[in-house]
Amino acid sequence: MFFVTGDLNIDTMTVAPTLSLSGKEAQADIMLSCGGQGGNVAFFLRCQGRPVQLFGTLGTDVAGELYVSHVARLGIAYTGDLVDEPTGMVSVVQEAGSYHMYRQRGANAAVDPAAFTRFVRSACEAAGDFLFVSGYSLLDEGCRAALGAVLTSSTPARPIVVMDPASIDAMNSMGRDTVLAAARVCDYLLPNEEEACWLAQKADAREASRVLHRSTRATIVVKLGARGALLCSNAGIITSPGVALTPIDVTGAGDSFAAAFLSALASKSDPATALTAAVRFSTAKVRLQGTQPEELLGYSS
Repeated sequence: MFFVTGDLNIDTMTVAPTLSLSGKEAQADIMLSCGGQGGNVAFFLRCQGRPVQLFGTLGTDVAGELYVSHVARLGIAYTGDLVDEPTGMVSVVQEAGSYHMYRQRGANAAVDPAAFTRFVRSACEAAGDFLFVSGYSLLDEGCRAALGAVLTSSTPARPIVVMDPASIDAMNSMGRDTVLAAARVCDYLLPNEEEACWLAQKADAREASRVLHRSTRATIVVKLGARGALLCSNAGIITSPGVALTPIDVTGAGDSFAAAFLSALASKSDPATALTAAVRFSTAKVRLQGTQPEELLGYSS
């Protein structure tokens, strides 16, 4: 079983090739998707055929109802909360070559630390399983404290814990020391290149991965975008090259990478094989439109 926690959002993508001549109305392609890092990782794990329990916070509104029905249809067990706040929303607007993203965390910011604690404990009771923690989940101080307390307590066993720091903005709001402290209770840390360099205060991804590995003792997996990925562990650094292509939609690419990497680890793949599988799957994702393209369900490498 894979336990996943993180933000849950409804995403809208608006692509308007030209500006309105009147400044009021223009034709556009508009796509609605379920998203958020927690929801995305859960979705991409289902694409790999993995069983998933998902924790996150949704609103008691139409958007929240849509998300609950979406994950139920996919066979994802939703164990999160419904609160009297608007469900999180992300709006991406591409207009005449410009790109803008607008975010409303909404219900995601109303997470209950006690419910989060129960979810992490349930993951710990399922020995040998995986717990994926989004950095967005750790924006709440109570959730950060709960994660450390549960994972360092004297439990008979604990899952393999994987953390994605989520974004520079999220990390800035917590501070480097806080993010690194959370990473020290994890087995794997999955930043992208910008995040790794910021956390390590280094300009080079390879050197940043070494610094982060020494600091946290976690295995560091750095997503390098079109250049592939690298992994730094006690055995040194290994790399997997990217694939030359023109991407259609990179939204959720890092989340698809994380899901494929975890799925490969669960299949007892060696690190090099897992890294290659993650690069391959995220490459397949960016060739498709939408945050959670259902063409990937039943994916086979």
